[in-house]
Amino acid sequence: MANSILVVGEYGKIFLTPLIQALGKSWAVQHCIIEQPKSELLELVSKADILVVSAELAYSKDPKLVEDLIKAGKQLQLIQVPFSGMDWLQEEWLPTGCIVCNTNQHSEPIAEYVMLGILEFAISMRHMDRELRQGKWTYGGSIVRGLKHSEVQHKTIGFIGFGHIAKRVTQLATPFGMDFVAISRNPKVDAKLKWWKDSSHLDELLAESDYVLITAPLSESTRDLINESSLKKMKSTGVIINVARGPIINEVAIYQALKNREIGGALLDVWYQYASTDNLEMRPSALPFHELDNVIMTPHTASWTDQLDKRRIESVVKNIQNFINQKPLDEVVYK
Repeated sequence: MANSILVVGEYGKIFLTPLIQALGKSWAVQHCIIEQPKSELLELVSKADILVVSAELAYSKDPKLVEDLIKAGKQLQLIQVPFSGMDWLQEEWLPTGCIVCNTNQHSEPIAEYVMLGILEFAISMRHMDRELRQGKWTYGGSIVRGLKHSEVQHKTIGFIGFGHIAKRVTQLATPFGMDFVAISRNPKVDAKLKWWKDSSHLDELLAESDYVLITAPLSESTRDLINESSLKKMKSTGVIINVARGPIINEVAIYQALKNREIGGALLDVWYQYASTDNLEMRPSALPFHELDNVIMTPHTASWTDQLDKRRIESVVKNIQNFINQKPLDEVVYK
């Protein structure tokens, strides 16, 4: 059984003390950062039985770093990922018998974020605030002729992917009187949904939905899933929300649809280019989304709350303990 754990990434420091306390002195828990010489990283990984990685590894400036590290881990038995997206790791890189698990500790805050976005697009509070600060009574009933805002009751949320996040959104949105439809690879029956169909029904979902929420993972089948053609199937008032991965929506297509006001708007938390630890000032796209007033832009922050670390630590430590004690593992991605 494993006796060496390597934690990779500056963020990974949060797991060190909890792992040491939980596993005792018989376990060697080491830490490294991706800025160390690559030769050192490869040497450390080659001796590890369990690898805990942070998102810093996935977004490294060295495009080969992840692949080289995983392939160097000849004796790896478990890779524990403290986040959910797995498009950065390929199964064929894994040593024989290595299990990969991730954690889904983000559903609660992302669902709250989604509800905030839905309500904001319906009510336009940010626009009201901006106008009134300038002394403009553009909105409201006080003069009887002000602009009206919308309501969310009886509006439909269409889910592209129906996992932890989408299910939590239905729980939060049900008291608002909203309706739900969904597509996914393996549709089932869910009492909260009007219907749940396979991915071939994307156009039907887009045409019926007032809000389209993307939570599906990025893969070859979902890359550019939302493109120029599919965006034309949306309602002219429809809002698309992406909390999954940027490239699921074609970058040029969504920019043009927003610029030309072919849809009602977009809430985008995931992007097409990302800042690095040594360059925190850059646009999230080569296209000027920042010039559009019908998009709300956030920097991959939907789940980044002050409670998240605690849940991640508990999940990672528990899963590693389960692995050591040969108990069932949570959130197995590859086995």
